[in-house]
This record gives sequence, C-alpha cells and structure tokens, in this order.
Amino acid sequence: MSVTSAPNTSAALAVDAAVELEAAVRAYSAAYLGGKGEAYDLLSQRCRERMTRAAFLQLVAAASEQYGPQEIASLKIDQVSGDLGRVTYTYAKPELDQRGEPWVRETGMWRVDDC
Repeated sequence: MSVTSAPNTSAALAVDAAVELEAAVRAYSAAYLGGKGEAYDLLSQRCRERMTRAAFLQLVAAASEQYGPQEIASLKIDQVSGDLGRVTYTYAKPELDQRGEPWVRETGMWRVDDC
C-alpha cells in the first residue's frame, strides 16, 4: 500500500481564507449600506468595545439614508496572513471606497477591524 501526501494544504487554506474574507466584506457592505443592524455583529471585538451598538446603528442608518444599498464595483484582497487581512474595494460612489481596510478573523469568522 502506498501513501500519497495531501495537496499543498497551506495554499488551499490561503484560498479558503481569501474566499471567506471576500464573502465577509460583501456581507458587511450590504448590511452597512442597507441599514441593517447585523453590520454591528460583523465588527471586530476591538471595534465593538470602542463603539456602542446604538451609536453604530446611527451611522448605519445615516449611511443607508444617504447612499442606499450599493454594489461593490471591485474588490481585491491585498493581504491575508494568518488571522489578519487587508482589503481594497470600490463603489460607483468613490467616497465609499475602502483602501487597505483591516480585517481580523475572530472565532473563525472574518470581522472588519477599521475603527
């Protein structure tokens, strides 16, 4: 019986992390600009400690009123290293663009860490 080694698991994990990170960015964007309270749940622990849910929901409501739902026009994972990532994404409205936005994976879930 021969034993073969598994495919390069570190490369596969990096691809999985990037896919998961992109999905989290898109979910956060949709919740934030869509005026949905679950955007707060997508903040890192550090950011949740710096801003109350009520204060954050005021920002979400204002963004939703001013911009409404917006599709992400382009998204690039700038970096993923372990549980840290940086993402650049743009919209049709350039004032919403995010460049090198920090993200952190906490308890297996990517969360925005820009606070």
